[in-house]
Amino acid sequence: MRVSLPSWGMVGLSLSLVACSSAPPKEWALGPAAVLMASDAGYLNASMLAGALIFYIVSDPFAPNWSIEEARKGDDRYLLALRLKAIHSGGDGEARQVFTRRAAQLAGQPGFASYEVVSWQEGLESTRPFAQRVAYGELRLVRTEPAPGTPVR
Repeated sequence: MRVSLPSWGMVGLSLSLVACSSAPPKEWALGPAAVLMASDAGYLNASMLAGALIFYIVSDPFAPNWSIEEARKGDDRYLLALRLKAIHSGGDGEARQVFTRRAAQLAGQPGFASYEVVSWQEGLESTRPFAQRVAYGELRLVRTEPAPGTPVR
């Protein structure tokens, strides 16, 4: 005797088997449920799918929220310009964290022990079609102290 399930039944069966093997959060089922409801209501046509694909490509959900441009102003000074991507989901308050992480990476270079923030400012830049959150920071890298008796170059 052979049991045949509709295609959505196979998807549901495989999802339930996966759910049994691990414990995902309860919200995991919202995506498949929304697709099923939209399909039943007739909302999934070619133009809707094309629009969703274009939105996905433009928003690029896996790209980092912040981009960093850095300019070296001397041996031990850097200017970091941070820009939040135009279409984003969250990340509004992360500018200082991103700046701090990059500053710590720069201070980790050989010959430097830490860094000092010289200046910091955050704001909004009115660009078309969307305003973007921006932040600018300048930092000075603090050199390591040479060991006593070590000649200084």
